[in-house]
Amino acid sequence: MQIDIIHSTVDTAGVNLRAAIDDLIQHPPEGGWPLLTKHQITFRTWNERIINASDAITSPDADLVIFLARHSSVNPVPVLTVHPAGNFTTADLGGSPRELGLAAPAWMRAILRNHQKYAPEGFRVSYEITHHGPTNIHVPYFFVEVGSTEAEWQNMEAIRAAATSVLMADPSEEIIPLIGFGGTHYAVRQTAIALETRGAFGHMMHTRNIAGADTEIIRQMIVKSGAIAAHVDKKAMSKSEAAHIEGLLKEIGIPEITEGDLHKIGTMPWKVWTEYLSFAKEIDPAVKLFPHGEIAAGNPASIIFPDDFFNEAFNGREEILFAELDRIGGVFHTTGKSGKVLPILLTDVSRRRDIAGDLIALSIQQITRTQDTTVEGDRITITRRQFDARLERTQGVPSGPLFGKLVAGESVTLPDGRTVTPEMVTKTVLSTIHIPGLENYS
Repeated sequence: MQIDIIHSTVDTAGVNLRAAIDDLIQHPPEGGWPLLTKHQITFRTWNERIINASDAITSPDADLVIFLARHSSVNPVPVLTVHPAGNFTTADLGGSPRELGLAAPAWMRAILRNHQKYAPEGFRVSYEITHHGPTNIHVPYFFVEVGSTEAEWQNMEAIRAAATSVLMADPSEEIIPLIGFGGTHYAVRQTAIALETRGAFGHMMHTRNIAGADTEIIRQMIVKSGAIAAHVDKKAMSKSEAAHIEGLLKEIGIPEITEGDLHKIGTMPWKVWTEYLSFAKEIDPAVKLFPHGEIAAGNPASIIFPDDFFNEAFNGREEILFAELDRIGGVFHTTGKSGKVLPILLTDVSRRRDIAGDLIALSIQQITRTQDTTVEGDRITITRRQFDARLERTQGVPSGPLFGKLVAGESVTLPDGRTVTPEMVTKTVLSTIHIPGLENYS
């Protein structure tokens, strides 16, 4: 890959970042700097503010452009940042109105994560939302910045850390390219997602721009980020703003993904996640998936247990089910809208029968620990002995201590000398549960 690294001669932080990179190049780590060993680098300068740069400053054969610059803020904090360029509304700081630049989600995430490794104590690490120009660069590009005042622009420890982040950039991990909505200038939730999951953001929209968002600008965000999903930070916006964005996303047809799901996906290929999620939504549109073990590509299949059987086995003992699913691996458990665990499991069709057998055996084991059961064919019969207050009354047991002893399972002697045993006031209840295919596993 051909990469241009560009700074402005009128930008203090940019000049210092370039100088730090030049110095670090002379002192490579063992194995070299990944940016230099894997790519062709061209250094270029601009004599005006970078936000007003034109595409003419880039190499015609460049594949990526990294701008080194300062970050300034009316609420200054020491910070190392990365961000894409573009304007959601007017072009107050370079570029064109309602035009977004080509973003580089994988590269921004790689450098952001490096910032986290190398940032000096007291420095924040953050994405910034999409803002300012230029907007006409012909290849993906982004800004690496040190901020937010002259003190930080001259802080050689921070400058050297940011320069190291650039030279150590190696975006080899498979990412999930996203666009983001909601939050302030420092994209807090998007930053956390990129640092903790495979989610990598391209364009990110400030909450203040949401009311004016339309399908045209969101399509730009998607295309120029290469995004395959969108994250909406609903806690950073009103219900009406969230509904507005979600309506536009649905109209366009790009899926929305939560921070929780990004954590659950882990190393799972995106295609596998979406196939299982789509399969699950056909069973229950409100379903949520929770993977256990490594989920491989395959053909999704469901294992659906009768509600009464599943509840008898695992209601209040879900941790037993989860431990078994962790042991088995390659399977999802599901929850419904209320968060309750559903009697629906998903796995590859090739493993469906074996997993169903294991879980039926576990279910019967859990039921028989507390209930008398018999299994005949595809039916399991549960025998329960329950205290019956009606029978207690027919025996003439007065309320009070004697009643309490019977409930506790003790025999009592009545004032007339009769003895009443717990069995005399207990009824037997039989429950039969039909489990199709049970005879194949018992």
